[in-house]
Amino acid sequence: MCPVHAKSPSALNAADTGRALVEAARRLRESLAAGLAAPLRGRHVAIAAEHHDKPSARLFERAATSLGARVSHIGAGALAVAPQRQDTAARLLGSLYDAIDFIPLPAERAESLQQAAGVPVFADLGGEHSPLQALLTPQGSPADREAELLALMQAVLVDAVR
Repeated sequence: MCPVHAKSPSALNAADTGRALVEAARRLRESLAAGLAAPLRGRHVAIAAEHHDKPSARLFERAATSLGARVSHIGAGALAVAPQRQDTAARLLGSLYDAIDFIPLPAERAESLQQAAGVPVFADLGGEHSPLQALLTPQGSPADREAELLALMQAVLVDAVR
């Protein structure tokens, strides 16, 4: 299973999943460039972070808004409640948002929160430790790598939220 989010297809190995994601990102980028897509119009996603000015938070916001989604900024402490109440808090967040990116959050914690929330929960989707980083062209310029990462994040969001 790709640790990006728990909805990833587990039947595919990591290489197949990576290739499929890169291809989906390419097709989505072409569709967006042609002005044909706003697949997340009417959807509402959240970024849960202490500092919403982090590069990965800004990139997640760009990815979501360019797909037509609304983005809310919530504090990273959104689940800073007693352990026995965290599932309830996660369900509440899941009722408000179609997806949530927690920055930072261990991948294992994202999967358990996703189970409770019922919506995709990401662990810093565009962060330096994201599995998406492994799919970037190593010899690309920083701007090219950011554009690739943005497209991959968009593909993940569309797959996860639709």
